[in-house]
Formats: sequence, C-alpha cells, structure tokens
Amino acid sequence: MIETIWQDLRHGARMLFKNPGFTFVAVVSIALGVGANTAMFSVADGLVLRPLQVPRANEVVGINATTPRVSDTFIVNTLLSHPDYVDLRDRATSFTGVLAYHVVLTSFSDRRDQPAQTKLGFAVSGNFFDVLQLRPALGRTFLAEEDRVAGRDAVVVLAYDTWADQFGSDPGVIGRQIRMGDTDFTVIGVAPQGFTGMRLALPAAYYIPLAITSSLPGALPNALERRDLRVLEVRARLKPGVSIEQAREETALIARALERTHPDTNRNYGMLVRSAMQTRLDERGPSAPGAFMLLTLALVVLLVACANVAGLLMSRAPERQPEIALRMAIGGGRGRVARQLVTESVLLAVGGGVLGLAIGYGVVVFFRGMPIVSDIGVRLTFDLDRRAILVGLVVAAASALLSSLVPAWRATQRLDLATTLRTSTADGRHRLWGRNGLVVGQVALTLMMLTAAVSLSRAAAAELSQPGFRTERILLAGFEPMLARYNVQQTDAFYTRLKERVRAIPGVTSVGMTSVMPLNQDYRDPAAIAPEGFQLPRGTVSITVLSSRIDEGYLDTLGIRLLQGRNVGAADVATSPRIALVNQAMAMRYWPGQSPIGKRVRLMDRDGQPWAEVVGVTADSKYNWIGEAPTSWIYFAQRQDQGFRSTLIVGAAGSAASLAAPIRDSIRDIDPNMPIAGMRTMEDFYYGNATAVVSTLTRVTGGMGLMGLMLAIVGLYGLVAYAVARRTREIGIRMAIGAKPSIVLQSVLRQGFVLAAWGIGFGVIGCIAAGGLLRAAFPNTGRIDATTYALVVSTLVIVMLLASYVPARRAARIDPLRALRAD
Repeated sequence: MIETIWQDLRHGARMLFKNPGFTFVAVVSIALGVGANTAMFSVADGLVLRPLQVPRANEVVGINATTPRVSDTFIVNTLLSHPDYVDLRDRATSFTGVLAYHVVLTSFSDRRDQPAQTKLGFAVSGNFFDVLQLRPALGRTFLAEEDRVAGRDAVVVLAYDTWADQFGSDPGVIGRQIRMGDTDFTVIGVAPQGFTGMRLALPAAYYIPLAITSSLPGALPNALERRDLRVLEVRARLKPGVSIEQAREETALIARALERTHPDTNRNYGMLVRSAMQTRLDERGPSAPGAFMLLTLALVVLLVACANVAGLLMSRAPERQPEIALRMAIGGGRGRVARQLVTESVLLAVGGGVLGLAIGYGVVVFFRGMPIVSDIGVRLTFDLDRRAILVGLVVAAASALLSSLVPAWRATQRLDLATTLRTSTADGRHRLWGRNGLVVGQVALTLMMLTAAVSLSRAAAAELSQPGFRTERILLAGFEPMLARYNVQQTDAFYTRLKERVRAIPGVTSVGMTSVMPLNQDYRDPAAIAPEGFQLPRGTVSITVLSSRIDEGYLDTLGIRLLQGRNVGAADVATSPRIALVNQAMAMRYWPGQSPIGKRVRLMDRDGQPWAEVVGVTADSKYNWIGEAPTSWIYFAQRQDQGFRSTLIVGAAGSAASLAAPIRDSIRDIDPNMPIAGMRTMEDFYYGNATAVVSTLTRVTGGMGLMGLMLAIVGLYGLVAYAVARRTREIGIRMAIGAKPSIVLQSVLRQGFVLAAWGIGFGVIGCIAAGGLLRAAFPNTGRIDATTYALVVSTLVIVMLLASYVPARRAARIDPLRALRAD
C-alpha cells in the first residue's frame, strides 16, 4: 500500500513538473483561497470565536438574567446580583461549580515611591480558578475564606503577563506588597500562562476576591448584600452527562423560586443558561456581523479558487485521455486511476496550502497594526495559532477534494481505448458544459464579492463623512477621581476648577465634559427608564437606553446641534428639578408626532425612581459604531447625576495637540496625584475608533474581491483558450472557405460574453439574497443600489471581454493551411 502511494506521488509530481504553467496557476489559486480563509478565521477568532483558555472550555456556560426591560440598544443589563449568585451557586445541581466576577479598574503600583498606573482586573468569587480548572503558574489561588468577609483579605493573584512585564518573572514576588487604590495587597500567586481573563478583548492585569472590593475607591456601600444591584457576570461548568437544556430548566426553576421569595427585587427577572459560543457572541455585540461577513467572503474566495482549479483539471482531461485509457487497458481500474488524479490534486493542495499559510500570516500581521484607542487596555489579538493553521490545512484538503473529485470521475468515464488512441482529442462538446458552469459560478461569486466591496466602501464613506460631531481641533483628557479617593463633592469641585483653569489657557475656544464619549469602546452607561406616555410591552417595567452625563459646554464643543428646547445650564444642579435631553431618534421612537419638550422619563435605576423632564432635543450622532442605525440616547445634567468618570473636551483655535502641556500643568497645579486616563487629540481618537476599523474592513473586502476577479479572469481565459484549441480545425475550415478574421473574433468573444452574462445574472440574484450581511454591518447605509450594480457590472463585463480577447485574437490569426494539417 505504501509503495503504491509512493508511486502515485512520484508520478503526480512528474506530471505537474511537466506542466509548470498549469501547476503555477493551480497552486496560486489554492493559495489565495487558503490564505483568505486562514487570515479571516484569525480575525474572526480574535473578535468573536476564540474560546476561553481553560480546559474543556465548551463546558463553561454563561448564566444571564432575563430582564423585564426593553432595550433600544444592543446593550441590556443581564448581570446578576451577589445574593442571587449565591442562591444559584448553592442550589444548582447541574454544575460542578458556579463562579462570578466583575471588571474593576483601579490604580496599581508595585512600590509606594512610584506613580500609580491605571490597570484593569477582575474581582472574582473564591472558587473562580477551581471552577475553571486552572492551576497557578506560581504560588496559589484564593481560599474559600478569603471571599467571605467583606474588606478583610487583601490578596491578589497577578496575571501572567503582569508578572512577566512588570516584575520580570521574579519568583520572589510571592508575599510581596503592591498598592491598589489606597490598600496594600499581598501577592499570593500568578495565573497560568495563556489565560488572560474572561473577556476576549479585555485582558486582566490581576485578580482579587469579590469581598475585598468594598474597600476599593468608589465602591458602593453594601454592594454584595443588595439584591437589587446587579453587577456580576456568572459562569458555570456543566457536570458530565448534564445537557445544557437540563441546566436551563433547573436554573429557570431557581429563578422562579427567587422571584416568589423576593418579589420586590426579582419580579419578572429570570435566568437563562447560554452556551459558550452564545456567551461570546453576546459579549462582542456589533463585532459579530463584521466578523461573519469576512468569513463569508473568504469562503466565496475559496469556492472561486476551487472552481478555477477544477476547470484547469477538466481542461487537461482530454490531453490525458490516451494515457488514462492505456492505463485502464493494461489493468488499471477506474478507482486506481481516479486515485492517481486525486493524488495530483493533493500535491497541488499541499503547495497551495503552504503558500496560503504564508499569505494568511501576512494578512494577520497587517491586522495587528490596526490601532486600538483605549484607556483601560482593550486589546484585540490576531494570531496564526494552531487553530488557524488547522483551519488552513482543512481548507487546503477541502480544496483538493472539491476541485478534483468531479474531474477525476469524468476523466475515467466511458473511455474507449481504440477511439481514444486514434484521436488526439475526442469529440466531447458536452465536456464543455462542466467548465462553462464553473466559469459562470466564478463570475457570479466574483460579482458578489466586488458588489460587497463597493457597497461597503460607499457605505463607510457616507458614514465617516457624517458622524454627527466635530472631529478636528479638539483635545480629550479622561479622569477617574474615585481612584484618588475623591467623593462626589470633591469630584464636582475638581471638575469646576479644572474647567475654569482650562478656559483661561490661550487658544482654547470652548470646554465641555461628558461621562461617555461618542464611539468610545471602553465604557457604556445604559439607563433603565420609563418614558411618560409610552405604552411599555406587557410584563416590562422599563426600557434600556444608552446615556451620558454632560455639562453646559458639551454640545457646543463637540458641535452637536440642538434642534428643540434648551441646553443643560449652569443652574441645573443637584438641588434643582431633574432635566434630560434626548436625541432625535429617541424623540421619534417614544413620542412620535409629538413634541418631547415637557415630557418626563422615570429613572428606574436611580434611588427613589425620580422623574426627569425633557428640556431639549439634539441631532443624532454615532454612539457605538460608525455604521449603526439611528440609536436612542439620553443626556443627563452632570451636576444632577454626578458620577466620577468624565472626559474633558477642549476646543482649540489652532492645533489641539499644542494644548496638552498647559492642560497637564493645570491638572498638576490642582492635584498632582490626579491620574489622567489618556490624553489625545480627537483626530487620533476618531481614527482609532472609527476610520481605521472601517478602512481596514473595506480594504480587506476589496482585496478579496480582487482575488476573486483575478481567479475569474484566469478561469474565463483558460476556458476560451481551451475552446479555441479544440476548434482549431473548424476555424481553419471556416477561414479557408471565406470567413473573415473579424467574424471569427466576434464568434469567440460571443462565447466569453454569454458566460459572463449568465454569471452576472446569477451574481445579482446572489447579491439580493446575501444583502442581509451588509445591512447588519451598516444598517443605515448598507444598501446595494443601481449605481453600485452599474459600476460593478460594467467593470466586470469589460474585464471578462478582455480576458476573452487574447484567445479570440489568436483564433482570428489562425493559418487555415496549418490548421487543416494539424489534425
């Protein structure tokens, strides 16, 4: 058996080396398909697909609260309270363990004499590492008693990267004191290498017990005892033999029992078990459609590549018929001959796979250079790891099978030895139908990719041109006063003094503040409200919309238009009646055909559930993603709804960057210990959060469209050239009896045009069917209009005719006498 396989490999290699042109085109075609799929899988993996880096990650499921709120955004609070988590942990029998955690942001310094850094970590339940079945790289993890008494055990487990980067992988770090907030924590362990936390894009720097969070700056009093304070993300590991459906049923029963026991806080709240993949999709929000669109386009490139290779193999079949017929005549069975042909395809796939992995690596390196603007350490990692390489190998193997099975089957069918050996090419007009169909499919898929690329580019350009706010001559600076142990009054005083100092700096035209910047990927501030006069769906008590706290200078500084009513004023303070501004999308959704001015919204997630009166309506802008549809947004007055985190927005008469130094001096004069969570120009912020992401997406989509176009050109050229070679004698006879070269040229071109027309027709149908992916990425402008079709179709027709012109021109120059003697 091994000897037979070795013979097939040697013979296949000889045949490929004898046809270097064919081999080169086939290998490059497969490489493009493998490279596109490997790279796009790596990107989708970094955005959505990558599982937790824990043993048997698929056993770890998410447990979300099913909220009675209606959401006008992709963000819904599905978190659990600590008492609900404890009840679930103690009652559930479907899991080997249930863990809880939430993200914390605090100052971090490894020595008292060094300035603190702002680092993100996770506050976790005591069983966190045990449930995930993770063993520390150094030291130990948490003991059960270290998560029982609030504020007692100040211990920390460092992330492996923190240990390596900040402590130089020093094994003596165990027992060392580090400063977090104003508390000294004792290092007890180092998390295992490769485990970066529970969030794909938020790598943790450290892990601390949930109980100790009550002593951190900004902690809410009695947070772990309040059943109405839902701040915990919950994961659980399924017991062996327990299905996710069984776990859902038990969890739902526990939720209903809690609802009966605690009706004031748990009315209409349930619990839902989500699979590992569903949990990742929920976390990534709007990133998922873009990732799956890229995967779909990469699959289309693979199909075009396979069609190309299959067409090449089928075009060689007539030339190899004498060889195949002879082998079958001397005892080679059809299975043996077919295996030889498949072996040759496997060799092509190996060469294409190796080259494709190199192409995929280059694309991954390109994506690594995409800037990410984040103050809290958001990081997207794109790696050509073992999973991506495995995908590449599977794609290469699939391309070998897809491209070789039909040609191999057809090459071994109905061969008559005598006839085949007498004629160099057997009559087989029907054999062209297979290649014709492949070329039509290539053109159709290419049209779909090019249409997607052009539509995406046009949609992105339209969205980037109208974000709804200024993107030039603005400087941003973020602050977290709670990390400096400020209370609400001290925070308000700091911001007031800061704005006064900054306004006095030469070159400053305006100053504003907000708790959430548009397009900021670090923070979201959902608000649970009940709009006055709006009929909520039955069983719901509130809706969830995104919000921010702003001051009187925010709208003017960012250039957001006020359409009705008034702006936030200096008189809107804590002791005055609460006010709110809504954007146009929210006004039209909840008060259609009415003026929202004077309407009220009840703030369901504020103490006492107070009312706020709508006093103004602003123009819509982009809030989460540059391609989003109009999204409801509500603004609250900063001094009435004071929080800690805010961003200073400074308008400049000239260069915004020139204001950085005097603003830093002003901050240092007020409080030299105040940490700044990022200072940058609006141009840099907008480029990192909007322009770079969209331009990268359009370039990649366009690149895959061009790959498909090149493959389609090769496929059509090869088919027409093959058809001309088969018709050499016929063309010679026609020209000998008087046919003009122009008539021959038109005849050959007509064949290419007809194939292109069929492909375009099927491609348009495919575009209509697949338009949902584009609308998912750009709901507001993601439409394929007549202009796009006209541009893409005309370009494709011209290119396809040019691909047919070269073999057609060669046919028109055939010498009749030489053609008649050739056969």
